[in-house]
Amino acid sequence: MRLGGLAAIFGFVFGVTLLLMHSSTTYSLYLLMSLIPAFFAGLYEDLGHGVSAGRRFLASGLSSAAAVMLLGLWVWRGDLPVLDAVMGFIPVGICITIFFGACYSHAVNLIDGMNGLAATVIIFSSFGIASIAAQSNLHEITDLALLLCAATFGFQLLNWPSAKLFLGDAGAYGLGHILAWLGVSIVALASDVAIPAVMLVLFYPIFDTVHTVLRRLRARKNITAPDRMHLHQKIRRGLEIVWIGQNRRHISNPLTTIFLLPMTAAPVAAGVVLWDQPVAAWSFLVVFSAVFGGTHLIVTALARRYRKQAPVCSAN
Repeated sequence: MRLGGLAAIFGFVFGVTLLLMHSSTTYSLYLLMSLIPAFFAGLYEDLGHGVSAGRRFLASGLSSAAAVMLLGLWVWRGDLPVLDAVMGFIPVGICITIFFGACYSHAVNLIDGMNGLAATVIIFSSFGIASIAAQSNLHEITDLALLLCAATFGFQLLNWPSAKLFLGDAGAYGLGHILAWLGVSIVALASDVAIPAVMLVLFYPIFDTVHTVLRRLRARKNITAPDRMHLHQKIRRGLEIVWIGQNRRHISNPLTTIFLLPMTAAPVAAGVVLWDQPVAAWSFLVVFSAVFGGTHLIVTALARRYRKQAPVCSAN
């Protein structure tokens, strides 16, 4: 069932409603309002109305633009001299922030097909955002990130190991938008927070998408076309080829999420530890990017090797 994300979204909204009853700030309300285009475009697709990936991406962009207008926040620096100059030009900073928010929501949707993977990423990342926000004394963002973590954990119980529910487009785009904008808000409000540290916390969907785009450009393929070459898909097929065997997807899917735990958890931990150290965070971001790309190559090589070694059955 692809509407499982509705429960997580509604759980988050319920928690935010309780917070609003005891708060005079408008940040939480405006964040929920900005969610509307992305959420309903995804919901319309989940209900079978055929909203294309391009239109869902556009809706995510509209949600990010709404967040900029309502919250008055965007990424205005880059923690590198060249990036500081680029992002410091307000129109460019706003455009890049909107593009990032749309891309991140779309990236979360791309990892929703593996049992527990998208929820695991959101749980780890939202807890990481909460940790950085707490260290920066951004208490409302801390509370919202913990609410997101709790709401997603409740969904995770029905998504792993057996996937009775999936986030669906409404859940993936909605939760992805919330997570991305909590990260943007920290960067915009706390100048001591290192941007690469927040990127480490949000690492897996970002670099899965970056790797996919670069791979398709290198192969001269349409970057928007779906394929089956994401890292989690390669690992799942590799497990089936090397160890589990074919037609056992109910085992390989949840195992893939376990095998990916170092890749989904370690960057978040590094981001939390290095939250105010931009140079070290940039260095770790480069390292984890190289590890991510290297893992792609290793998994592909192992799968090809074991596939060649597999016995060929006689036609007789």
